[in-house]
Amino acid sequence: MDRIGTDVLIVGAGAAGLFASLHLPEETEVVVVDKGHKGRGSSPWAQGGVAAALGPEDSPELHAQDTVRVAAGHADASAVALLCSEAPECVLELVELGCDFDRLGEPGSELHLAREGGQSVARSAHSSDATGAAIMRTLRRHASPRVTRVEGACVQLAVSEGRCVGGWVLTQEGLIEVQATSTVLATGGLGALYQSTTNPAGATGDGIALGWDVGAGLSDIEFVQFHPTALAVGEGNQRLMLTEALRGAGAYVVDAEGRRFLFEHHSDGELAPRDVVARAITARHSWLDCRHLDPRALRREFPTVVKGCRTFGLDPVKDLLPVMPAAHYSVGGVQTDLDGRSSIPRLYAIGECASTGVHGANRLGGNSLAEALVFGRRAARAIEGQRAGRVKSMPEPPQLQKVSIRVDAAWKRLKDMSWSLLGIERDAEGLRSAHDELEEFARLPLAADRAVLELRFGARAARLVARAALLRRESRGVHHRADHPDPDPSWAGVRLRFTRK
Repeated sequence: MDRIGTDVLIVGAGAAGLFASLHLPEETEVVVVDKGHKGRGSSPWAQGGVAAALGPEDSPELHAQDTVRVAAGHADASAVALLCSEAPECVLELVELGCDFDRLGEPGSELHLAREGGQSVARSAHSSDATGAAIMRTLRRHASPRVTRVEGACVQLAVSEGRCVGGWVLTQEGLIEVQATSTVLATGGLGALYQSTTNPAGATGDGIALGWDVGAGLSDIEFVQFHPTALAVGEGNQRLMLTEALRGAGAYVVDAEGRRFLFEHHSDGELAPRDVVARAITARHSWLDCRHLDPRALRREFPTVVKGCRTFGLDPVKDLLPVMPAAHYSVGGVQTDLDGRSSIPRLYAIGECASTGVHGANRLGGNSLAEALVFGRRAARAIEGQRAGRVKSMPEPPQLQKVSIRVDAAWKRLKDMSWSLLGIERDAEGLRSAHDELEEFARLPLAADRAVLELRFGARAARLVARAALLRRESRGVHHRADHPDPDPSWAGVRLRFTRK
């Protein structure tokens, strides 16, 4: 087995992981584990923008108010204040690095800010409707030569004498042992566990499962956000997201009679919090209507959406676009402090796989990329402040086994179960059923097959969602229980925490 020694191991090659690597000291040796070819993670798929109080009508305080309001009485005030105060600096840093954000006029003019769901003013810096891809191009362009990219899947983290000392990575050539002074989970979310998702196929809850397996604390796992407007055509579970910025630009959501119905559910109509819009759309056939928008502006500002729709024979300029909710964002994850530290010394988590409490029970539009940047940078600075010697010894490596299972059939069963029982509406009977039925897949051994590993990780993450959702006997934010349809004041701010004993 090959062995690599490094200062920092980052599991995940998205915006959070790469921004963190950029803020480590130049002399720091870094290994980044990338599960797939560049561009396959969730960050390049992000259409919306980075929420940051940069506009003349905005402020960090107003950004914080919006974040707390959307979070449904569950946000951590310290995390929110930190995110909203540091996000503008992170966006301006990307500007300095050459990120191609849209401008109000000529290059060098003020940034054009889009309005997303839950925002009281336009707040999201964006690059047309492909912001994530623009950010990723920028971060890769400035990657330090001290960063070594390893393509593979992290199989297991290594813990010795109570602290994380690296992990093992399965590559095409076999298992690699990575010894690291500090380890950062930046693996993204779990949207691919659902029958309908805006996430790529690799979003299988790896970071949650990896942290759980070694005893890291988890929190807020029950909260899974569904994007309200995914294009409801095509086969497979990956859906084209019709960015919220379309609604911010004036697009309507209409029913079969052409009636705008969202104001019946919330005073903000199309720009209500995502949980409200998703539940309303789930209850009826719905379409996104962009036909009244300026065609030239639509094609210029939303090229990803226009191109994607044309793949299915639809033109947003002329056609109503059928929409449905799709699993979009994991609000919970590995519980951390405000510098990304988990409950295990030397193990950090950042981005979507982490849980700081900043999103509460529902995430504000634009706050995911902001979170990746702000907490990625903070984790890097925390690691720099706690430098230590290289790892001298590692525990025994995991024994990978050959597993015989029909992976495609198992995945279909898992996705169908997650969608119907762990989705937008839940109840005790369905949650218990999902938790019990997923045990078969969750108990799969570590395998020398990445597809089986992802199935194992995904089933473990889904079981944890079921367990937490069963315990939270109320409806709050994106967690909606049909058998407990109202918020319970006694649950406000109560974060469910789990640790594997």
